Amino acid sequence: MAVALSGGADSTALLVAAALRWPHQVHAIHVHHGLQAAANDFQAHCVQLCQDWNVPLHTVHIDARARPGESPEERARQERYRALAQTGLQQGL
Repeated sequence: MAVALSGGADSTALLVAAALRWPHQVHAIHVHHGLQAAANDFQAHCVQLCQDWNVPLHTVHIDARARPGESPEERARQERYRALAQTGLQQGL
């Protein structure tokens, strides 16, 4: 089982709830898109959180920069979903 972990409040709460409900069965996938100045801080939070809860963390770095004429939000979302699906399959989650 995998939780997409952005490092924000919602995904942090979801990870903790899942880890409590299904101990040693949950993995976290963090997608580092590098689009925000705080991206490295979010990753550091995810690393610490997963260490604290003994949850394996898989971090994927992606290039989510929008191409000309593309919506930056849509491009980031598409790349994030692709990375989550690919990592989940690779890890057997």
